[in-house]
Amino acid sequence: MTFVISKLFAVLFLVSIGQVFLLDASRAAAAEENVRLSVAAVTGSYMDEFVAIEKGYHRDEGLAVEMIRTGGGVATQALIAGDLHFSTSAGSALGAMLRGADIKVIYTNIDRPGYQLWSGQPEIKTLKDLIGKRVGVTSRGDTQELSVRLLLRKHGLDANSVAYVPVGFGATRLAALQTGTVDAVPLGAGDFAQLKEPKGHMLGDAEKEIRFAYVGLAVPSRLLARNPNLVERFLRGVIKGREYARRYREQTIPIIGKYTQRKREFNEVDYDTTLPVLTAEGWVGEDALKEDVAMRAELVNVAAPADYAKFFDYSIVKKIYRELKASGWEPAP
Repeated sequence: MTFVISKLFAVLFLVSIGQVFLLDASRAAAAEENVRLSVAAVTGSYMDEFVAIEKGYHRDEGLAVEMIRTGGGVATQALIAGDLHFSTSAGSALGAMLRGADIKVIYTNIDRPGYQLWSGQPEIKTLKDLIGKRVGVTSRGDTQELSVRLLLRKHGLDANSVAYVPVGFGATRLAALQTGTVDAVPLGAGDFAQLKEPKGHMLGDAEKEIRFAYVGLAVPSRLLARNPNLVERFLRGVIKGREYARRYREQTIPIIGKYTQRKREFNEVDYDTTLPVLTAEGWVGEDALKEDVAMRAELVNVAAPADYAKFFDYSIVKKIYRELKASGWEPAP
């Protein structure tokens, strides 16, 4: 009888412990704040975001992140409307800021666009040959269009001398090039991996020739003012994801693959070409920012503002890096 009672007590004890664990789990889940993030494309350029989610760095900060894939133009409008907390299309957001949108760029992961501009026709051999032709970009006003405009300008050509045609992401953009719907497109590492050998000619290398606040994060200024703690927690998760990705190539490539759904060889190329173009600690120097703002002002046909720095606030990312260094934090593999 004593044995039976002891056994029953043990079962009841385990059940009660299980209920406590379930209650704690439900409380933890309820405590998580939902955050909406947009990414312009599923490539290695966003591996900091992918790793932050997969390694649980956002969850450690009490955040549940919903990732939405959309181009810079749409993402920026959603940011302005309050439908997004964060947009990785910081370049597009900067264009909107020049028109008066109350947004801030708080983080720059990459300051060099990983594109080469390739023609789709053998007879188009130089940038000058592109005058009057059609260039395919993901969406109007995005970083691909800006890269092409800056390349043309750098080579003494009118940035408005070509037609910019929005043709969408990845495979859709490649198909537009291959079928002749457009005459040239900016190609990234993932595109080259799929094409193997592009037809036509390489007209310019934006990665080598252009610098600007390319890939990062933009937030509504009202969110930054009203809930800086949320912004800091989210950004800390991103920075930890970034530093993990920089250190652990073999572990990061499968994470990229989970999002791209491409063969490993494509993701290896993507990772290896992205790593060298990362900024040192998530921000860009003043000279580059000043030139960036001036060029974008020309793109959107407004006067370049005297106070270019008002569009950027890197104080949080700098604070996070200082704290991580002071604590000796290192990501575990």
